[in-house]
Amino acid sequence: MNIKSIVQKIVMFFKSGRAEAVLNQAAELVPKALPIVQEIAAMVPNKTDQEILSAFQTYAVPGAAQFLATPLAQRGYVLLHLATEVLAGQFPGVATNILNAAVQLAVTGSKA
Repeated sequence: MNIKSIVQKIVMFFKSGRAEAVLNQAAELVPKALPIVQEIAAMVPNKTDQEILSAFQTYAVPGAAQFLATPLAQRGYVLLHLATEVLAGQFPGVATNILNAAVQLAVTGSKA
């Protein structure tokens, strides 16, 4: 089952056309998010401070020092934030929740 069909099943739970439009927009962004997610995963295999700092610097995303204070168990969220910021740079004006959904689906797909 592919990502788009999963999203389509989720959409059936929503009655508003707006919910369907938002989910479709997120699904359309997954192919753009996937290479970002894969590249970050390759850059940060151990989620060390140095790897995370380097990834933030590579993408010129500010705030790495703030995120390095995040507990080790929550470092995945830091990387999700980074991927979302990188995707936002490619798609300015798209709502953060839509970008987050696309990144989450890309992460899920990359681990399947």
